Amino acid sequence: MTAPARRLTEVFLRQVSGQGAARDEGHDALEGLLEGAVASARAAWQEIDVPVEVFVGWLAARLPAANVETLERTLGTLRLGDLYLACACERGDRAALAAFERSYVPDLIAAIQHVDRSGSHADDVLQVLRQKLFVGEPETGPKIREYGGRGELRRWLRAVAVRASIDALRAAREIPVEDELLDAIEVPADHPELSHLKRTSLAELKLALRDALGALAPRERTLLQQYYLDGANLEALAALYRVSPSAVSRSLAKTRATLMGRVRNALMARLRISGREVDNILLLVQSQLELSRSMLDGRR
Repeated sequence: MTAPARRLTEVFLRQVSGQGAARDEGHDALEGLLEGAVASARAAWQEIDVPVEVFVGWLAARLPAANVETLERTLGTLRLGDLYLACACERGDRAALAAFERSYVPDLIAAIQHVDRSGSHADDVLQVLRQKLFVGEPETGPKIREYGGRGELRRWLRAVAVRASIDALRAAREIPVEDELLDAIEVPADHPELSHLKRTSLAELKLALRDALGALAPRERTLLQQYYLDGANLEALAALYRVSPSAVSRSLAKTRATLMGRVRNALMARLRISGREVDNILLLVQSQLELSRSMLDGRR
């Protein structure tokens, strides 16, 4: 299907800059670029039919400020086929939703199970994910509208699925984060310093930990929760934050060091024990957290 001359240019300019119909000869080239973009997008999903003017409007809304001279280069960086499918799914196109189920749902299930390997939440999370992507809330609309085409749709969807999985696990918890972290620390019977602390000053350790967690930046606190309590591994967190696993590992190490430093200062100020005793306690706390994490992986 071919649109009337300059019809796509008119739709595009109205969307990106509020301009009316094209008037100069240079817009003939723009019309050609847009027709080529539509053809490329539709070639990937020939069974799906989105009106070309609708897709061009969708595309224009996801481009930076209008710059006809650089449009060809910009279009070359976008995943046009992925944008076309996203546009069709947002419209509720049955063929598009069926294609989404065939092409992407297996990956989404794998991403969900990567976080919750018990599989106990997979069906529920997948249903919530469909609702979030294609229906959304009245104030926000379908989340699929947020996909901008600058990266692979598959990877973007995996990140959304990981976050939904983590949210589902967190919603199932009723124990405060600080208490869960403490419960994750199994105190060896033959460790006199920490055993003594837990008998006599557990409230001080809990208060120090709560204060230290509260002083962290929201993203730092969330990262600790996701890794130690939700069980998300480095690869899942890397997909979620769109960074490398090594970057996640470095962030975790830095956040742990910040947290333990604040707990150390608090305990030194509140308890009459030496710096060496506090350091021994914190070393054991960290090692027990890592052991708890290893056990969590082993149960999945």
